[in-house]
Amino acid sequence: MKAKDLMSGNVISVKPEASLRELADVLVKNRINGVTVIDGSGRFVGVVGEHDLIHHEKPLHIPTTVSLLDAWFILEPPGALKKEIERIAATQVKDICQRNAPTITPDATVESMALLFEKSNADLLPVIDGARVIGVIGRGDLVRALLQE
Repeated sequence: MKAKDLMSGNVISVKPEASLRELADVLVKNRINGVTVIDGSGRFVGVVGEHDLIHHEKPLHIPTTVSLLDAWFILEPPGALKKEIERIAATQVKDICQRNAPTITPDATVESMALLFEKSNADLLPVIDGARVIGVIGRGDLVRALLQE
């Protein structure tokens, strides 16, 4: 069985400029846990879902600091605080979407999809043909396929 046999061709997408509220509405109304992000010209941008919204809502992590001789030293990577501030300031899908999300081709096998789901911890695999999203496969689709085999 291949991805083209399992995929849902009814791809629900959002634009990068959509608000996080609009994203949440799409996920709830369609009872799905993730969607593809497609720009104005129809090109795949990434994936966004419940996990990203939940991650956005967690409290700000204040970096660990140490005081030594009246100086303060931050004990975390230099960009960590900047990323935390960007995360909590996010207002649009483009601010929280996974731009390097894993994708598959229509000819991907069940085994390769299972491995990719496990390795990437993704909830949704867009099926890409060229630069266009032609379908999506969720974890549930893969489980149903495994039951049929």
